[in-house]
Amino acid sequence: MTAGTWTLEERDGELASLTRWWDEAAAGAGRLVLVGGDAGAGKTALIHAFGRRLGDARLLSGSSEPLATPLPLGPLRDMTGALPDRLSRELSGTPDPVKVRRLLLDELHGGGVATCVVLDDAQWADEATLDLLRFLGRRLGTCRALVVVAYRQDEVGPRHPLRVLAGDLATIPAVRRLTVPMLSEAAVARLASGTGIDPGELHRRTGGNAFFVTQVLGDGGATVPATVRDAVLARAARLEPGARDALDALACLGTRAAPWLVEAVSGRSARELDACVERGLLTDEQGAVAFRHELVRVAVEQAIPPGQAAELHRRALAVLTARPPGEVEPARLAEHAQRAGDRASVLVHASLAAQRASALGSHKEAAAHLRRALGALGAIPAADRAGLLEELGRECHLADDLEAALRARQAAVEAWREAGDRRRQGGALVGLAITAAHLAREIPLGEKACDEALGLLAGAPPTAELALACAVRAKLSAMAFRHAEALAWGERLLAMTGDGTDLQGRALALSSIGIGRALGGDAAGLGLIEESVRLARAAAAHDHAGLAYFWLQLICVTRRWYAEAERWYGEALAFTDDHGQEVWRQWLRAFHSRALLDQGRWEEAEALASEVLRTAGVDDGRKMLSMVVLGRLRARRGDSDPRPLLTTVRSTMVTAEPVVGWIIGPAPALAEAVTYTGDTGQVRAIATSVSAAAAEQGEPWLLGELASWLALVDGPPAVTPDVAEPYRLQLSGRPRAAAARWQELGCPYEAALALAGTADEGILREALMAFDRLGAGPMRDVTARRLRRLGVRDIPRRPSRAAGPDGLSAREQEVLALLADGLRNAEIAQALFLSRRTVEHHVAAVLRKLRVANRAEAARYARYHGVAVR
Repeated sequence: MTAGTWTLEERDGELASLTRWWDEAAAGAGRLVLVGGDAGAGKTALIHAFGRRLGDARLLSGSSEPLATPLPLGPLRDMTGALPDRLSRELSGTPDPVKVRRLLLDELHGGGVATCVVLDDAQWADEATLDLLRFLGRRLGTCRALVVVAYRQDEVGPRHPLRVLAGDLATIPAVRRLTVPMLSEAAVARLASGTGIDPGELHRRTGGNAFFVTQVLGDGGATVPATVRDAVLARAARLEPGARDALDALACLGTRAAPWLVEAVSGRSARELDACVERGLLTDEQGAVAFRHELVRVAVEQAIPPGQAAELHRRALAVLTARPPGEVEPARLAEHAQRAGDRASVLVHASLAAQRASALGSHKEAAAHLRRALGALGAIPAADRAGLLEELGRECHLADDLEAALRARQAAVEAWREAGDRRRQGGALVGLAITAAHLAREIPLGEKACDEALGLLAGAPPTAELALACAVRAKLSAMAFRHAEALAWGERLLAMTGDGTDLQGRALALSSIGIGRALGGDAAGLGLIEESVRLARAAAAHDHAGLAYFWLQLICVTRRWYAEAERWYGEALAFTDDHGQEVWRQWLRAFHSRALLDQGRWEEAEALASEVLRTAGVDDGRKMLSMVVLGRLRARRGDSDPRPLLTTVRSTMVTAEPVVGWIIGPAPALAEAVTYTGDTGQVRAIATSVSAAAAEQGEPWLLGELASWLALVDGPPAVTPDVAEPYRLQLSGRPRAAAARWQELGCPYEAALALAGTADEGILREALMAFDRLGAGPMRDVTARRLRRLGVRDIPRRPSRAAGPDGLSAREQEVLALLADGLRNAEIAQALFLSRRTVEHHVAAVLRKLRVANRAEAARYARYHGVAVR
């Protein structure tokens, strides 16, 4: 229903919630509210009605448009006239997305009055806008601001970026959710009272869709159209030809436009728009005309004959390209050029739109523009095509679409080879190596590409491509524990930086040297990586800084330097968050979940690893690492069988295991899980299958763990000096010394394992108590059996695992969180890597424990009681 024309039916509860959250925000506890509902449910009408309650408070409003490729920061640009001068100026040029986010947050923090920010139609939002919301959501808690984000729930599937954003913000105390349901039959009857229209028929045809209902009632007809489109076109059919031409032109221009622009494109007087407003098809919005609802625009646009639509887009392109430079977004010009069939203009404007989107951090949109430009190519030089492909690979990588990045970069290498440009071909090969290194199974391809690049670039004067090739080669060598190689490449790169004025080159060199040293066990290498972060940040080389933070976390966690890992984690997370680096941020979180697991903080580890699984964009090492963390937790607790999960990881990484198996750890994790089942033959098969490669690689912690699992089935092995110290002590028959060393490192489970391998009653009792504290059921039972074999009878009973305040286990709370997010059982199973039947059991348990009748009531309970927040 249209606020101001019809009574706002059945929205008292939603209005009350928004008002309550506004009062909290106005008092200094900022809120971000996600308002979902199907198209036409009445989200915008609800928000308008709420806005009228705000009195003199500042209201900033903007929306995303349904362009094929969204405008970068489109909703924020809608607000430009109401924003402070400094932020408006930043938005008017080529904005720095980090600066824009900071300026907006400063305004919400320091404004003299409470502020309500509304972003409508967020299902069409670009990547930069979603990064802005992610940034604000994590920092609104102390602002006098309410940010309302409305979106079409029916257009946001489980993999939609907005759904990922919602999952990523699920644990933030400032975030709230609200669903706008369809109208009941009673509400429709009240609205239809006195119109002569059968309310039952109206509800049946419209499904309670508020917008559809008001369109039918506003038309005054006695019959109810079958669809929204029919209702809209029935109104439009009564317009005079001039008004209809103006309406068609506006439909091609977008959701809203200035009257002069409609007049220029349609060839009709702007006064013709008045009739469209009177018919309820358009509204007057601060000097512009806008469709009352996007459903209206779509219905009108779809009814325009194709030839006429192409002509309208040609006119729009001609009018808009004549405007002063910078006034019209190149993305909008590219859209009109595409629809007009003007390939030459598509190539020009899509390329410019890609550059602008990339600068703003909208890498997904930049990639879409580049694909559009590539699709418009005619007989242009191979070098031009190669350049576009190389840019496409970079943008896909930054957008976390690594498979697409790999394909684009492979195509770019071939295109530069065809063009005969060895330097650019070498640069493209380095890009290919970078992407391949992020896809664990493609690491051999990355090494081959990097070596080929170095061969092409060798002998030529130092270039940026050669420097990057050296840096990538150093890191690939370090990952394979070829420390001497890594250091040599780093030293070569450092020599290329000359007098030290090349901050970015020096940062790459120091990180390469530091990584080589630190992975070899020299903690002083961390200082070099720290210095590389400082230099990269000073040079505004944000990608390199993010990569260096990633290495700091990887090294500290895998070397079990947890204090250093914790020290860097907060700073690294804040940096990647500020700069919209979700790929690095998710890697940091995955490694942190591993550190939490190692330190016995299992509930936290499970929650964080599950979040990474839900929100990481691709099935790369981030997800693999998180799956291993969850698999080990299931094995140690005796939950559902972890072997299918861990087997999946290992089969995915089969080509990369000799190189990065020590990072992800699927083989030792699977050996551990099988150990608890008592299948000694399978333990031996798993451990020995990677032992030779591990010995050649010389990674001390991997060698030690594999040897410890083999010792359980084959007896203590000959202990070599290259095994990490705690394992060496344990394998040498010194359980107390090993346990003490594990405790010093902060690893209580491994300490208990060391104690559990003895035949001493006192030591076994210590191990039993440690396993009880951790909730480690299988090893607790193994230890209890060993005590019984020693004749001990006074063994404490196994404690039950604690449930949450609402009686839900940690897993059930996790299922409830996804259930509240609208996911079906199959989607929950996919997100948590469980079987569908297991999820069905969990859902049934949730409904029973919460004493609710259905999923909708459980979701409502989660939203209002906060139990879905993990």
